[in-house]
Amino acid sequence: MNGSRDVAEGAREAMRQVQDTVTDRIEGLRGYADTADHAIREFARERPMVAIACAVGLGFLIGRLASRV
Repeated sequence: MNGSRDVAEGAREAMRQVQDTVTDRIEGLRGYADTADHAIREFARERPMVAIACAVGLGFLIGRLASRV
């Protein structure tokens, strides 16, 4: 019975490591998203007409791509 306990404990430890890795990656993505959000908002404040033109162009491209599917 000791062997199955060792296997179970090893599996638990592997799951803890995976959970820690995923948590770290999610935190990194949150930081990146916050930075990107700040940069986009700042760009829109500094150049509102260019930001609107970019949004319209991006919407057009997404619409064209979506209509092909």
